[in-house]
Amino acid sequence: MRNLLLVGFYLLTCIAPMHAFRFWNGKQKRSVESVRIELSESDRRVFDYYFEEAMRLRLNESYAEAFELFRHCTMLDSLNPQPWFELSVFYRNLNMPEASLGSMEKAHRLDPANEWYAFGLASLYMNSNRLEEAAGVYELLIERRPNDANLYFQLAELYARLNRKKKALNAYNEVERLEGKNEAVSFGKYRLFKEAGEVEAAIGEIESLTSAYPYDMDYMLLLGDAWMDLGLPDKAYDQYRIAREKEPANPSIALSLADYYLAKGDSLAADRELDFALSSPQTDVGTKISILTPLLVRSTQSGDTLRMSRHFDRLLDLHPSDPQIRELMVRWLLDLGNRDRAKEELQIVLDLNPNQLSPWKLMLELTVESASPDALRELCEQALSYFPEEPVFWFYKGLSFQMNASQKMRAEDRERSLADLTKAIEVANPEDRPFLSRIQGIMGDVLLMSGDTVAAYQRYEQALELFPTNVLVLNNYAYYLSESGADLSRAERMSRKTIEADPTNATFLDTFAWIYFKLKKYSLALIYMERAIKNEPNASAVLYEHYGDILWFNHQEALALEYWKKASEMEEPSMELLRKVETGSYVPQLIEQ
Repeated sequence: MRNLLLVGFYLLTCIAPMHAFRFWNGKQKRSVESVRIELSESDRRVFDYYFEEAMRLRLNESYAEAFELFRHCTMLDSLNPQPWFELSVFYRNLNMPEASLGSMEKAHRLDPANEWYAFGLASLYMNSNRLEEAAGVYELLIERRPNDANLYFQLAELYARLNRKKKALNAYNEVERLEGKNEAVSFGKYRLFKEAGEVEAAIGEIESLTSAYPYDMDYMLLLGDAWMDLGLPDKAYDQYRIAREKEPANPSIALSLADYYLAKGDSLAADRELDFALSSPQTDVGTKISILTPLLVRSTQSGDTLRMSRHFDRLLDLHPSDPQIRELMVRWLLDLGNRDRAKEELQIVLDLNPNQLSPWKLMLELTVESASPDALRELCEQALSYFPEEPVFWFYKGLSFQMNASQKMRAEDRERSLADLTKAIEVANPEDRPFLSRIQGIMGDVLLMSGDTVAAYQRYEQALELFPTNVLVLNNYAYYLSESGADLSRAERMSRKTIEADPTNATFLDTFAWIYFKLKKYSLALIYMERAIKNEPNASAVLYEHYGDILWFNHQEALALEYWKKASEMEEPSMELLRKVETGSYVPQLIEQ
């Protein structure tokens, strides 16, 4: 059986060919370790067989078996670098950095001219923050490939992290010598000069870009941004002003000016520039979204909803069919608490682009809150037509059949509910045990409402096996056990776990109190029922009836009658409750002997 810990690990790394190529064609001195006694022909055939088999198993995703064969290969020929390299990759993806680095060092020592091994070793050194060793590997690579600009750039970045300014600058200069002016290089040199406090040199690097590309407005703005970054906003403004004279309609200039005005504390001028950028047809939607996002935060904090509403109206006039803008508007409306308007806009988002999962899930969340089973079921069916393998929609579709049921479910609704919940289990991630436990618990509730106690309890047991701390299942299971009078000691243990997890939950407290009532521990029952009443401002009829029963057995008959009456006025009372109200006493035939 495959070891799942290793499944997929080769998707995270490059795979060397069986006979990795050499990038150094000249005569290469071998390390002492690599001077080896050649295997006999028979031993070579044995090694080749196991290595080829390991490669085959790896390609077939039989990772555990491949790993063991690569280890066996190192025992057959410890001076062959190839199995050491393969083992390094395994160890890296098993999150065993020391073993990975040791194996890669071994492979590199055995074959220092192999490019795969050198780059792999440098990467592992950097991951381990051993920057000196990583730089050393790149220095050796550059000796062999002196015209590779990428190697110089990587080395420059390492030198910069090592605070070796001069060496970093020299390496950056080599990149420019090989490739000409380069934005990434200029930024790298700019950072070095800025950290050293050399303002003129830092600005000089950005100016060199504007000189190399005099007609590129982005570099002109970049120079202004550099002045801002260096704490010289007036010089930045001069640059932005020159840029605006050249391209007055360019929205990027407006964004830079907005930053300038915000830094100067002039929020009105900053807003004018942002309005200009948002209204410009030259500004792409992604940029407009990035502008709006911080404005939304400011609007929520300041309460200035009118200005934000105007922004959205303007944007929707320009981009009426763009779902991104409407989705952002939905989030804003939700922050304002305007859920009805948010649902309207979200429906437009779904109409415009129904193939995005996140808006469907948000609509599901809003629909669940409305507590309309028919609307919930309809939404889930629509979503499933686009995402048939998404378990949450099957779950809530199955749950919707239960929402209208009080105590009993129609056989038709029960079957439809159980079928949808079963489908949710089929498509769910088997590792998502809390979710699977929740589904099993809901199936138990459905079966109980259908009168199938045995099957319901089996579902509860499965739910707790998947996720032992599922408080909803623990509470329901404990309550129904107490109602039937079966295994009250276990019911008490399960219920206790729920109030330990959530000590103010009125439903959990009610269950715990009711179990003590069934155990005839009336004083303890009263303590927990009073907590339940205190923590539930909208108590149900069941809660009030339970409270009345417990009060009666604690010799508070008048108060018990008061709560029985309250319960009877809230919904259609049962015959037992009517008798309690009429007689002013607990129904004698219901008292447990």
